[in-house]
Amino acid sequence: MAERKAMPSLRNKIASEDNIHSSLQSKLVQNGHVTLQTNAFQNKRKMELFIECTDLVQLDTFSRTEAMCVLYAKRLGQWKEYGRTESIPNNCHPKFVETFIIEVNSTVYPRLRFSVFDLANFTSKDLRKHDFMGSLEIELDTLLESSCGTLIRTLRVPGDVKSRGYIHIYVDDVRDNRTNVRLHFGANNLKKKGLLGKCDSFFEVNRLLPRSNHYHPVYRSEVVTKTACPKWAPLDISLQKLCNENIDGQLVLSCWHFSNSGNHKMVGEARLPLNLLLKREVKQVDIVNPKKQIKNKRYSNSGTLRILHCNMDKQFSLIDYVRGNCIIRMVCAIDFTISNGPPLTQDSLHTKDLEKNEYSHTLRSIGKVLSSFEQDKKIAAYGFGAQACSTGELPYMFALDRESGKAELENVEAVVDAYWKRLEDVKLGGPTHLAPIIQAIATYAEKEISQCAQHYTIGLVIVDGIVNDVNHLIDVLIEVEQLPLSIVVVGVGPADFRLMNELFSRNRRQLRSKEGKKTASRMNTDFLSLRRHAANPGVNDSMARDVFANISQQIVTFFKSRGIVPNLPTKMNVKEPFDDCNNLSQADAALRPSSPRARKISQHIAARCPTCGSVIERDSFNMLSL
Repeated sequence: MAERKAMPSLRNKIASEDNIHSSLQSKLVQNGHVTLQTNAFQNKRKMELFIECTDLVQLDTFSRTEAMCVLYAKRLGQWKEYGRTESIPNNCHPKFVETFIIEVNSTVYPRLRFSVFDLANFTSKDLRKHDFMGSLEIELDTLLESSCGTLIRTLRVPGDVKSRGYIHIYVDDVRDNRTNVRLHFGANNLKKKGLLGKCDSFFEVNRLLPRSNHYHPVYRSEVVTKTACPKWAPLDISLQKLCNENIDGQLVLSCWHFSNSGNHKMVGEARLPLNLLLKREVKQVDIVNPKKQIKNKRYSNSGTLRILHCNMDKQFSLIDYVRGNCIIRMVCAIDFTISNGPPLTQDSLHTKDLEKNEYSHTLRSIGKVLSSFEQDKKIAAYGFGAQACSTGELPYMFALDRESGKAELENVEAVVDAYWKRLEDVKLGGPTHLAPIIQAIATYAEKEISQCAQHYTIGLVIVDGIVNDVNHLIDVLIEVEQLPLSIVVVGVGPADFRLMNELFSRNRRQLRSKEGKKTASRMNTDFLSLRRHAANPGVNDSMARDVFANISQQIVTFFKSRGIVPNLPTKMNVKEPFDDCNNLSQADAALRPSSPRARKISQHIAARCPTCGSVIERDSFNMLSL
């Protein structure tokens, strides 16, 4: 009987579900603002947290506060560092440019902690060497339920009731966008700070947060000294960061006189929508100081702000091109020269030991990733450098499959099987000439490309490190750089790969022909040493991620330089080999200037709890097996 009373009736269950549904619908619209709602079939909802502190306590007697905010998230009962803002020197009322973007999921991130530190050691990344000012712990649901998207709380040290200042948290929903905006500003005739004051100026870009009706800085420039007509460095900022896709919303461009003491004085500000800048209808705008405008009716401006450049650029990824029916083709070539040692012997690089054979290992790790976007999964596989086989002499570059004699193979496993069969009757030769190999791979990329016919070829060359035609190889690399082609060279064995690094590495110098008449203008090669990566744990993932990220960037950069954008998607179920590699511009926020002469503290250290000092483990990087 007791169990029967505990079980709700079907009618009550349906009524409770209706009440929940109606309450959720009522929460969607609050104060005229529509809150984004997602489900399992949409992108996960994210929110951006803007941090501002006021009335921070001054811990040092002879110096002012240099504050930095650190966000911790509690997962599985442990506090883990989520991110850090920049540091702002000599300011007890800092407005941080760096923000926190967090997934709206109270199950994943049930509780958050905002800790504020006063930087005491500008070269150290260890939080224990900085002064802890205070913290705030809140539930994620508290942020979501905050009225007008604003939460103001007191900062305190655990166990102490004294206030250490106030923290203002502004919340705004994130609209994912991969569009970048490039802006370039200058100024004319800025008013000096007093009669004898120097004109050291910087500017801020402030974005309107619609829920709180608050303007918050999203960019702060460097300081240009001793001039009333400064020209600041161009800035690249994402459209989401700048205005959250609302190009009609107001931007406030404020100009300031810099002071070492932190008491920066406003020169003036200009208010205009981003849409007006993008149309390039405005070349300059007056900088007006609101306080001076109220006091003096004859006041006109404190200078003019010049818009030198404004451009919006859509950032595409490789998967966008693949979904638009861009054909990615892979061609691989394997070294069968005598420097590898007798095949199928214990000391040979072509050893029969599956665990020690670096050629098959490279094919299964790197080859599988590079061929993942092939429509038919077919791979053109070749060998080179062998002298003869059981049927007679072989050309310098020959099809890997000895049975059919065709270069086209079904997949990576078929290439590996053909490689093992070829080793049974091949006689190694030499020398090692890579120039004809690159030329043969380039023939797959000679077809003309256009907006309607998009294709790209990836060549995978596996060698033991010895090259005998360096000068000819450099000429060939310069010739094929304008083709839709990337060459990945993997070095196997214990050889010295310094020469290969100079020829193929992404960080190599600009290639120049022997006569000096031709130079390479495009970076379309990559090199990695298998044994150097094998010394690190997770060799499969580290190599594959490294190569895939670089080749993806090369492909996107090539099409972008030709003015070719992705076509409308024809394939929606395309997935990348790694979820983290398609968005290479995520670190660009860390490269933005955050504050005048500010020292930004990186988070690539073992963070520690500000209360007990214990090490806080970070999220382990999700390694996906190939």
